[in-house]
Amino acid sequence: MRTPTALAVALVITSGMVQANEDETVVVIGQQLEDSSVGPDFSYVGLSSRTATKTDVAIGETPRAISIVTREQMDDRASISIADALQYTPSIQANYFGEDNKQDWFVIRGFQQANSGLYQDGTRLYSSGFYSWQIDPFGLERVEILRGPGSALYGQTPPGGVINVISKRPQFDGGSGQFAIEYGTDDRKQISLDVNSEVNDKMAFRLQALGRKNGSRVDGVEAERIFIAPSLAYKFTDDTKITLLTSYQKDDSDPYLQFLPMEGTLTSNPNGKISDSTAVGNTDWETFEREQLSLGYEFEHHFNDSTYFMQNTRYSKMDINLRQMYTIGYAKDLGYGPLDPTNTSVVRGATTEEGTSDAFNIDNRVVHKFTTGAVDHTLLAGIDYQTIDIENKDYPLNSLTGDPVVLSDGNPLFNIFNPSYGTNISLFNPTNNQIYTEADRETTKTKNNQLGLYLQNQMMIADKWAVQIGVRYDDSQNKTHNTTTGKKTKVDNEEWTTNLGVAYLMDNGFTPYVSYAQSFNPIIQLDVNGDPAKPERGEQYEVGLKYQPRSFEGYFNIAAFEVSKENLARTVNSQLTQIGEVRNRGIELEAVANVTEELTLIGNVSFIDSEITADSTSSNVGNTPSQIADQLASAWANYRFLNGPLDGLTIGAGARYVGDSYADNTETNVVPSYTLFDATLSYRIEDYKFQVAAKNLADKEYVATCDFYCFYGDRRNVIASVTYDW
Repeated sequence: MRTPTALAVALVITSGMVQANEDETVVVIGQQLEDSSVGPDFSYVGLSSRTATKTDVAIGETPRAISIVTREQMDDRASISIADALQYTPSIQANYFGEDNKQDWFVIRGFQQANSGLYQDGTRLYSSGFYSWQIDPFGLERVEILRGPGSALYGQTPPGGVINVISKRPQFDGGSGQFAIEYGTDDRKQISLDVNSEVNDKMAFRLQALGRKNGSRVDGVEAERIFIAPSLAYKFTDDTKITLLTSYQKDDSDPYLQFLPMEGTLTSNPNGKISDSTAVGNTDWETFEREQLSLGYEFEHHFNDSTYFMQNTRYSKMDINLRQMYTIGYAKDLGYGPLDPTNTSVVRGATTEEGTSDAFNIDNRVVHKFTTGAVDHTLLAGIDYQTIDIENKDYPLNSLTGDPVVLSDGNPLFNIFNPSYGTNISLFNPTNNQIYTEADRETTKTKNNQLGLYLQNQMMIADKWAVQIGVRYDDSQNKTHNTTTGKKTKVDNEEWTTNLGVAYLMDNGFTPYVSYAQSFNPIIQLDVNGDPAKPERGEQYEVGLKYQPRSFEGYFNIAAFEVSKENLARTVNSQLTQIGEVRNRGIELEAVANVTEELTLIGNVSFIDSEITADSTSSNVGNTPSQIADQLASAWANYRFLNGPLDGLTIGAGARYVGDSYADNTETNVVPSYTLFDATLSYRIEDYKFQVAAKNLADKEYVATCDFYCFYGDRRNVIASVTYDW
């Protein structure tokens, strides 16, 4: 395992400064006077969070590993997705498929997650398969990450962690706004508006809007997005308030990801190397259309100084239409050798999904604070309910390749080294040698719901010992009904999960802690045999040491953990399989600090030992699962000139290292490690900010990961912007 020294030694981030007009200048250094769990943040350092406890608690007093990515971090690095925003966060292998416009991909503490584990404002963004939410980071105030299982509070979650994105919300600040235009690599054009208005001392309104159009490094692949998010905050009284949060997002795009064969990307091919700009599919036929609507609110009522009630509710609806081609394999390996004497061609399959999902989430909780002797208690009791209904149309899986085989002008072969896309696309069923028609598509209805009851007690003993203990019961049910064939399935799961953590708050700012947590996550899919998948279950043991310095603003954390997961699910060629058990051990170090008013530093290093401990294929036992990097490291430095002739200039630079990973569970092929460099240069003059941000500054070509397919990582991406604030 190799880590560049510059990354390993880098530690600790930017002091915030807001400047108004000359005749009314306001300078804010560091955090707000009273740090908020939902923002806004005025620096890189967030000191309190709701994600780990569902109550407002300082992260230094929480016996779990927590990270916060603030709005200022996302702005300085011009983050274009949630995965992009988390590139400088410990134990997170973000964008391991490269940048995707269908959903965000993460490996957290060695476990992959995409559809589950993503929350917005404390309630789950309920997703399944291609019906996956992708939130534009423009609408976010911060991103919080609880690493490790979180089922004792949230129910269905993966063992790697919970990612909770916090929406921008109305502020009682008298009125403010921002207008920005951007232009960047691949003809990226974006315009955005963020307006906040304090109507009176009881009501505030906020409106965000964004429009974007861009190309990509892949030939012919383009994307368009419209995003609008109105919100309203209303104070009935000093003790009762509600915040309405709504958003609408529409994507009209081509699918980004290219599913490429390993031979010609990671391993050699006598015909050369497949270009990272090659489109596997015909972009005139492919499409990815998605509309997602979210309507919700947060309600809070304080009965007195010690007891309050909170309710988070969201209804969400999504419509998608997806047509995408991918590589099944080389023609010579699939029996088409005589038709392909040069071994340059592949056979392609097609994913076709059209349908709608409707989801509803509600989380009700009561918090009561009381004292017994030397123990201060914060008792949390809650009940939540979540449900999702999906109705989709798709072609049935065939016994040879799963999805339909693509014919272009009647030819199943596609020369991936010299593409010719043709004009007449048809889909073929090799099982019965018939061309699929619209009448072959089947309609499947899926319904999943979960009812959870949870109880948690946070105790502060003698102002030194912070103890957190929680327990939760979940009753979940999954039903599928293929209305075309009449086949039905039903799976019920009942599960108890717990968590326990203890931290000791020392006078010098150090906080050692230990914790234990469990997770479970039902899989809303049928396995390769057509049977309901088993729920994934996990547990974690963690020990750590936090440090919050007294002389400057920042936090440091070192943690060691062991996380295990059984019934781990993987999908290849649209077919789901479940291997027995995976055990991950690791150590992670994180530092975020405003070292001075001018200088802010971020640094983290993660070592992960991932091992298959049980598998139906016994030869895989003891191996490392595919796509899991053994080491991660990153460092970012941001320097802001506050005085002199360079006043207003800010320079930022960073590096990201991703270690070796394997291309399959047999440890046959290694995906090499890579290091990427990023930089930002901005200049603020009065209310205007001019910025240029670059990712992968050296334009390095690299394979991000492989798992049967291989995926190239993103190349150099430069975004220039002009922002006007008022």
